Amino acid sequence: MAGGSVLTRILDAFSAACYQLRRSVLARWAFIALAVLAVGLSLFSRPGQIENQTVRDASISSITISSIDSYVRVTGVLDPAGAYRTRYNLGGIELYGSRYVPLASLDMAEAIFVADENLPRSTPGQPVTFVAQVVAGTGAQPPMYLQVGYPPNVVLANALSRIGSLLLAVILLLAFIVWLVERFDYALPLPWQVKAAPASAPALMWYGDLGRQYNDTVLRSAPAEFVATPHEARFESVQPKGLWQVSVKRLKTVQLFDLASRYGALPAARLRFEDERGLLRHAVIATNTPTSRDAVLKVLSLIR
Repeated sequence: MAGGSVLTRILDAFSAACYQLRRSVLARWAFIALAVLAVGLSLFSRPGQIENQTVRDASISSITISSIDSYVRVTGVLDPAGAYRTRYNLGGIELYGSRYVPLASLDMAEAIFVADENLPRSTPGQPVTFVAQVVAGTGAQPPMYLQVGYPPNVVLANALSRIGSLLLAVILLLAFIVWLVERFDYALPLPWQVKAAPASAPALMWYGDLGRQYNDTVLRSAPAEFVATPHEARFESVQPKGLWQVSVKRLKTVQLFDLASRYGALPAARLRFEDERGLLRHAVIATNTPTSRDAVLKVLSLIR
């Protein structure tokens, strides 16, 4: 079937991509970087601050305790000569903190302190207009002062937060899918049975890890040979010969299925077995004919 052939290629390409992603150091660092970026973007969320985004025109005399946390546009005259700097005494050592400059109304009848940060440039004695947040002081700070700056763009911040949350969800989903495909030994099953195995496929292929003696290296669609004795069976590399081998001392369970491979649909078996060390392992073998698969499984079932 043409549709079946397309699906087989898609599943094989997908499992191959998961295999490469899992083994790639670059992909691992990219995953970490994207995860950090996603978490960082999600922290932009600023719920409950929409009401503080309005900037109102205000006179200095109208700024009261009820104005705290709001943003105002004020006009006045800065008086650097009357600047106030916080001081802290620690064990006889005097430390200096932030500096606050008085901002007087145009008629000089009222004044309020402004934190000496991001102050606009002005000619001494000339009026200046700027936007600031009304802040309640603590400790040695003035009881109430202005912090120059525009309100944060909450709409943009929340949009970035949603993008970060969506990106984080996609990353976690991708990580889960890669982990799941790894649990399947990168051998994805097809929903139909094999009608005719491709002639170009190797006689036997191995999917799974090689054990501790090979640093738990995982292979996918590696051509293999099957060697059996009355007490042990081995799957070995074909080329170069002897590069790796996996011993089977006792077959535990077998699950038959049809495998999506680059050669097409292949008869396969998912194995759980004990190796020569008595460790419980799992792997997948695929053959180019159902007869070959059944023959391998029959020999494995006779090992004691």
